[in-house]
Amino acid sequence: MGTAPQGPKGPTPAIKVGIGDIVLDRYRVVEQIAAGGHSVVFRGTDERLSRPVCIKVFSGLGGKSGVGRTSYEHFVQEAFALSRLTHPNTLRIYDFGHLGAKDQDGMPLQVCEYMNGGTLSNVVREQGKQPLAETVRVVSAMCAALSEAHALGIVHRDIKPQNILFATVGTTKLPKLADFGIAKWSDELVEREGRRAEDTAIVAGQKLAMYSPSWAAPEQLAGQPVSATTDIYSLAVVAIYMLSGKAVFADEDVYAGYKKRRQGDAVVRDALQPLGVPASVIALLTKALAFDPKKRLAMVEELATELAAALEPVTEEIQKISSQFIAVEATYPVTPAASHPSVTPPSGTPETATTKPTDAQPADAKPADGGSAHSIPTPPAMPAFAKSWVPPEVRQPWMATLPRTTGAPRRLPLAETPQQVADRQVHFVLVTNDVTDLTGGQASKIRVTFINGPGGGRVIHVKGLTCFVAHLGGRPSPAVQLDQPSDVALVTPRAQEIGHVRVANGSADNQGHLVFPIGSELVAVGLDDCTDPILFDFGPGSDAYFVYTRGRTIPKTRRR
Repeated sequence: MGTAPQGPKGPTPAIKVGIGDIVLDRYRVVEQIAAGGHSVVFRGTDERLSRPVCIKVFSGLGGKSGVGRTSYEHFVQEAFALSRLTHPNTLRIYDFGHLGAKDQDGMPLQVCEYMNGGTLSNVVREQGKQPLAETVRVVSAMCAALSEAHALGIVHRDIKPQNILFATVGTTKLPKLADFGIAKWSDELVEREGRRAEDTAIVAGQKLAMYSPSWAAPEQLAGQPVSATTDIYSLAVVAIYMLSGKAVFADEDVYAGYKKRRQGDAVVRDALQPLGVPASVIALLTKALAFDPKKRLAMVEELATELAAALEPVTEEIQKISSQFIAVEATYPVTPAASHPSVTPPSGTPETATTKPTDAQPADAKPADGGSAHSIPTPPAMPAFAKSWVPPEVRQPWMATLPRTTGAPRRLPLAETPQQVADRQVHFVLVTNDVTDLTGGQASKIRVTFINGPGGGRVIHVKGLTCFVAHLGGRPSPAVQLDQPSDVALVTPRAQEIGHVRVANGSADNQGHLVFPIGSELVAVGLDDCTDPILFDFGPGSDAYFVYTRGRTIPKTRRR
C-alpha cells in the first residue's frame, strides 16, 4: 500500500506570489482572479508557448493541523487526478510543482488551461433559467467527463455550477468539469498509484466536510460511503438549477436539507412542472434524485442517454417546425402526394444533443375563423413564405453508389473562387477561430467547430443550422461529434433525409499531398498549402469544401 502525500514541513509559509512573478520557470503571474477554500487562483501566461493559463496556488490554510494536512493532500491529489483524465470536457492540467525550493517544503501549485467563459453559476445568474436543449447539452458533456473518471475509479463528489467552467469556442461555449480536489479514489486506484488524501472521516479530532451542502447527495450529508450514483445525484440537482434558475436545496441548515432530500419527487415536480418541462424529463430527474443510491440511475451514461431521448425528437423546436410543414402541405399542396414517398425514421444509437437548432423559424399558418357547416370554408391567408415554399426533395445517400475514380490526382491550388471538380463546386476555407458555416444543396446549412480531442487529436462538432443531423443510419439530433471520417445525413423534422455530407481526411502520397476522391476524380491538396485539410463533400451537383486551420492564406482573386 502506498502512502499519502505529506503536508508542508515546518511553519506554514505565506504565499509569496506577486503580479509579474514567474513560477516553475515559465509561467508569468498576470492577475489574481479568485481566492477561497484552500487556494488562490491567478490568471497567467505561459512564456514558452504564449498561451493563457490558470495558476492555482495552495494557500496553506489550516497550517500543520489535521485540516491543513488533509487540505494539502487533496490539493496534490487533484493534480494527479487531472493528469489521468483526457476527456475534452474535463479541465486540462499543464503542470504541477512547488513554490520556492525544489522540494515539498514550498506551497504546491497547479497550472491548468484558462477558461474564458465563466462558470455555469455565472451564466444562470446573468441569463436566468436555461432552455431544455442547452441543459441537455451541458449535462451530457458533464456525463461524458464523469464517465471517464468513474471508469478509472474516481468519484468527483463536488459537482456544482461553480465547478462547471466554459471556454469560448467561436460562438459556442464548451463546458468543462473542474475541481477534482475532493475526489474519491477507489481502493484499487490507490493501490496502483500509491496516494490518497484523507477522507471525510474525523481528521485530527475535527470533522472535515468534503462536499457543498446545496448540491450534495444525502449519503454525503450523512457521512456514508459514496459512489458514481453520488455524482449522478449532484448532476441532476445541477440540471434542475439550469431549468428553473433556482437551487432547490439551498437550505442553510444541513439537517433541514437532508430531510428535504427524502421528498425528492416533490422537489423535482414543484420546481419543474410549472415551467412546462416535459414529463419524461421530470421522471428522469426524479429517479436520479432517489434518496436511496440503489434506486437511482446506475451509470452516468444512462442519464445522458435518457436526457437525449427526452429531447429528441419530441422537442419544442421539432414540434414547432413540424406543425409549420404539415400545415403548409395540407393547405397548399404543391405536388401530388405520391411524389413524396414516406421515409421510415432512421434507427440507431442516439447521439447526445449538444446544441439547439436555430431559433428563427417562420410563423405557423393560422386557420381562418368563421364558416358554417354548409358553407365552403374560406381558405386561410397564405403566409408570405408559403407562396414560394417547395417541400425539400427526399434523397438517398449518394455515397452508396460512388463512381469509379480514374486518372492521376489533379493538384488543386488554393483559390478564393470555387473550382469545378467532377460535378461539384470546390471551395477552400481557412478557419482562424475554429468555427465556420458551410452550405449545401436544398439550402441546407451546417456549422462546423473544431475541438481539441484526447491525445492531441481533433474532434469535429457538426451542428445543423437549417436541419437536424445524424450519423448515417443513426438518430437525428441538433448536432453530432466526429472523431473519424464519417458520413452525415441532413434530416428534416419529419425524419426525411434531404442531403448527405461525407467528411474525409484524405490519404498521403509521397509528394507532399493529401489525395481525396471527389466524384469520379482524384484531387491532391498540397500540405504546403493546407497542413490539416478536412473535406466536407455535399455530393453530386452540390458543393465540396476543404476546411483547414493551419496553412497559407487563400490568395485574393485579382479584380479587373
